[in-house]
Formats: sequence, C-alpha cells, structure tokens
Amino acid sequence: MQASEHLLFYVGTYTDSPSQSQGIGQVSLNRNTGELTRREDVYPLRNPSYLTQTASMLYSFSEVEQQQGAQLVCLQGQSAFSLPIEGDYPCHLNVSADEKHLAVANYGSGNVSIYSLDSQGIATNLVADLFEDGQGPNKDRQLSPHAHQAVFLKQQPMLACVDLGSDAVRFYAMDQGEFTLSQTVSLTPGSGPRHLVFNHAEDTAYVVCELSETLVVLTQTENGWQLDQQLPLLPNSEVGEAAAAIKLSADERFVYVSCRHQNQISCFDVSGEKANWLFSSECGGAFPRDFTLSSCGEWLVVANQHSNNLASYQRNPNDGTLTPTGFECQIDSPVCLVEQHK
Repeated sequence: MQASEHLLFYVGTYTDSPSQSQGIGQVSLNRNTGELTRREDVYPLRNPSYLTQTASMLYSFSEVEQQQGAQLVCLQGQSAFSLPIEGDYPCHLNVSADEKHLAVANYGSGNVSIYSLDSQGIATNLVADLFEDGQGPNKDRQLSPHAHQAVFLKQQPMLACVDLGSDAVRFYAMDQGEFTLSQTVSLTPGSGPRHLVFNHAEDTAYVVCELSETLVVLTQTENGWQLDQQLPLLPNSEVGEAAAAIKLSADERFVYVSCRHQNQISCFDVSGEKANWLFSSECGGAFPRDFTLSSCGEWLVVANQHSNNLASYQRNPNDGTLTPTGFECQIDSPVCLVEQHK
C-alpha cells in the first residue's frame, strides 16, 4: 500500500505510572478504511502531554513541576534540543506565524513563558514571562491562575491566553518582542475556560469552558472582543466539569468539543449567525482528552486517556456527522493528537 493512503499522527501521552507509554507515540490511519496502526515511538520523554509542529520542527515538553525538570523539547529529525521551562506543569504550546516565538502555558504556576526561536526553529532563550493574578469561585480548581492555552493570532500581532483559574481570556499585543496586555475578556465566574479556536478571519473565537461545560462565542468589534453567545455543550445533560478539546472544521461550518465526563464528542453548526448544537457522539472509549480532524476533513480520531486507546470516525463533511469505523489502537494515556505534516 502506498504511503499516500495513510495519514500519520503524533500522539502525546502521560508516561507516569500506571501508564506504560514511553514518550511521543505515532500511529497511522488507513484512508480507505479508518484502520489505526501503532508505529514506532518518535521520542522518549516524560509526560509529553501536548505537541505542536512547524514544517521543520516538532515541539513538546515534560508536564511536570519546574523542580522536577520541566523542559521544552525541540525535535528535528534525529536531533533534539531542550531548554528548561520556568513554570510548573506546562500544558500547551504554540508557535507564532513568523516562527520567531514560541509560547508555553504553564497550568500549575499560571504564567505563560515566551521563548525566541532561531532561524532553525530552536528555542534559544526566555524573552517574556506573562502572569496576571486572579482566581475564581470554584474552590477546588480556581484558587489561583491556571494558564491552559496560549495562541498566537496569524492575522495580527496578538497573543491570546486562556486562564482557567481566573475565568479570563487575555489578549496581548506584540511589538518587537514586547508583550503588552491589551484586553481581558471576563467570562462567567466558575466557567473555567480551557481552550479556544479562531476562525480564519480571526474575528470570531470559540471557547470551550471546562468547568461549566459550555461553548462561548467571542466576536471582535471596534471596541475589542465581546461575549456574543454561550451554550451548553450537552443540552439536558449532567455537568461533569471536564470539557476538554475544541476543533473547528476547515470549512468553518462545524465546531467539535470533547466532553470527558460523559464520554461524548459534541458538534455545533456555526455556519449561520448563531451557533447551534447539532448532536453528540460516543467517543469510542473513556475520557476523551483530545481529538483531531484530519487535514482532508474525512476523519476524526479521538484520544481516550482512561481507556488507553485511539478510536477513528468517518466524518461527513456535508453535515458534520460522525460514523464509528470500529477500529481502535491501544496506547497508554493518550492526551494529544497532531497530524504529521507531509
């Protein structure tokens, strides 16, 4: 079978016991059937819980405390370059459009670390450390800031940071390596925003709130970002305070969100003026920490952390519906999925 008939995915994992994972895994998906096949691991690393890539580099980190050796890892072929992370329990990272900066969101310490990248894409030094104090009403989860995501906008020199601990989405203006807080969007107290995705024009953002299990739609106006809409992820369902990943289809018509407590993938139609809930689908396992839409738009693959498996679904691009293929692949504590660049 030709390589073009397979899609390859990197798999971020938790490696701490009882997991048997060793680091960054790799699986292939048969584009004819949806069958998933485990490939050789890419790189041994403790708790590489999030991944991102450029054309030439794969980035990850060890999600541990700073004192335990939290480090940023830049992988290029067989070469690896690492740098200590000045924060606790990093959980997300992102590279700027010009590939000159990389941001790491540190959940435990609440700060966002900004590193400069050299011409090869290797992180060289810390250039900014962003921290805004705050807390929320959920005493179990919001006693301090918890930066859960940091995303560079592509159309404008801005960095968006999602703070689960403070119920806030913050926008920082970038100017010659300097980062200045330009706006804080306060969300419903106790909602616990986790991740967001932008549309291509970057005038709309879809935010998944982990604790309230809601989808929040933000729109950009002349006066900055405004809260436009707020919907439950699973209507008429018990809230389990465990919503996780969010993805927007390439045609910008559908938003998908994983609900870990209910083991569901929820789908919204966002093609009209307002977002509308369409359906939810079983995730093919337990605790869907992450999932990804294939670049061709025909597949959705779910990483089920607690059942230690990946499951594939055929996706109908016309109506967004998901059909289970029946194929799965065993891998311990999978928590991040990224399709490999060609």
